[in-house]
Amino acid sequence: MKLNRKISFIILTVIVIISTVIGFKSLYPATPNYDDESKTTVTNQMNHIYEIAKEPHSIFDIEAKGKVRDYLVSELQNLGLEASIYEYEDVYVEYTDSHEDLQNIYAELKGKSDSYIMLVTHYDTARAKRYAEKDGSVGAADAGYGLSTILETLRVIKESGQELENGIKILFTDGEEYGLLGAKEAVSEPEIFEGVNYLINLEARGTKGPAIMFETSPNNAGILDLYEVSTHPFSYSITPEIYRLLPNGTDFTIFLENNIPGINIAVLDGLEHYHTPDDNPENLNEASMQHYGDQVLPIVKEFVYNEKYSNPEALQTKDDAIFFTFANIFIKYSKTVNYVLIATILLAIIFLFKKLKIQKLRHVFKYTLINTGYTITMMGLAYLLTRVVAMLNGREFNFTYLPLMKFEDVIFIVTIILTLIGYVLAMSKVTRQFKEKNEFVLGSIMFLLILGTIITFTLPGASYLMVVPAFLMSIGLVIKELVQSDYMSFSMLVPIVFILILFVPTIYLFNAALTFGGLTANMLFIMIGFITIISSAICIKGITN
Repeated sequence: MKLNRKISFIILTVIVIISTVIGFKSLYPATPNYDDESKTTVTNQMNHIYEIAKEPHSIFDIEAKGKVRDYLVSELQNLGLEASIYEYEDVYVEYTDSHEDLQNIYAELKGKSDSYIMLVTHYDTARAKRYAEKDGSVGAADAGYGLSTILETLRVIKESGQELENGIKILFTDGEEYGLLGAKEAVSEPEIFEGVNYLINLEARGTKGPAIMFETSPNNAGILDLYEVSTHPFSYSITPEIYRLLPNGTDFTIFLENNIPGINIAVLDGLEHYHTPDDNPENLNEASMQHYGDQVLPIVKEFVYNEKYSNPEALQTKDDAIFFTFANIFIKYSKTVNYVLIATILLAIIFLFKKLKIQKLRHVFKYTLINTGYTITMMGLAYLLTRVVAMLNGREFNFTYLPLMKFEDVIFIVTIILTLIGYVLAMSKVTRQFKEKNEFVLGSIMFLLILGTIITFTLPGASYLMVVPAFLMSIGLVIKELVQSDYMSFSMLVPIVFILILFVPTIYLFNAALTFGGLTANMLFIMIGFITIISSAICIKGITN
């Protein structure tokens, strides 16, 4: 082995390891704050949660829920807010075919204008509803994370002593766990939402992981302009696209139906504790808890202290943005930019086809079809695997909710490894040990371009997953060919770094969100990653002959 080949392999290996580590580290962007009172602190949040999460307090646990309600009202009053209780008697609960009484908690902090930002979460807990849940959640994360974040945010704002240009409204809903009942009642009270130009709903579907902003209102470009002031923004435009297709719902669902603009934030990992007695203070994650505050507080401060948000039109736009978090950097661009990227990729392919002196276009399309076929095959095998695992666990298969399978983490990791090995072996064989390297790489870029273009017109928020890697690969290859230098081949490390830093958290979070049943969808992301990495790697001088 020549020295330059050894160096190339070492550099590639080091870059892959570093990028993977950065990808994993991005899953916990926040560091717990214990004593800086100018920010939300997990110390204060835990004090609230210990009071809130003493016992189950569902809509059926009337006395316990009353204690939590009294505590929340008392804390709001201690912060100088006048809390109101909106009572609703004999509300029908479809799940239990019963009628229950609900009590929503409402408060507001006035500013100079009639413009408000609203902070919302629920304060009831869940009883057993599904096979993976036990009776009696005490609600430490769901929704103790949200309740404590809101109380801490209010404390910081009040203690700053700074005059508010715009106000804050608070809504703690009741009956969320049994059909979004409190939210449905609240929207019938026009005074509660009057002047609300931005709403933040806080949820938890687990106990750990990043607090991901997973849902926005439509035409979100302006909404995101405010969101990106967060200290540690964490969001991907694919999540609102996918969430809209799922049967799940939170209080935010009701607000969207009533055209109230805003965002929805939740942790998704730690599903084993969700809606069980294990959703208790001992199983909370302080980094996750801090991440809520690191996002919410800066947004609230920007809104209440900036006069421009007194204008209801300040956040109104007619476009949806494409966005993602890359190593704690929030990247956002318009659909127009996406079209420019697609056009640039196409022009680069035409240039490279001539520059690389490829004889026939069908040689390129051959590898586009091979990549497509392998990806579809692996997605099909992933689907069969999840069906078999569900059957072996005695569970009914569900594509979007199949949690807590035995050895699911091991199965998931082994599946990824075998998929990679199979892909490398298959591509090595069909390219004759990568002797048709140029055709294979262009075919891979074409695969990403075609898929990205289709997604652009069907699920535009997901297009960055294909378009950006294809753009980086094509530009890197153009640079490599224009500047005839061995060192310029390392420009192909850029798409490798990008795909690893972006896709490690993407694959991890989709596994947490869709659970094991969603492995089929996750396999598409896995294959996009492998196609990008392998195609880019073989272009680096010394990796292949």
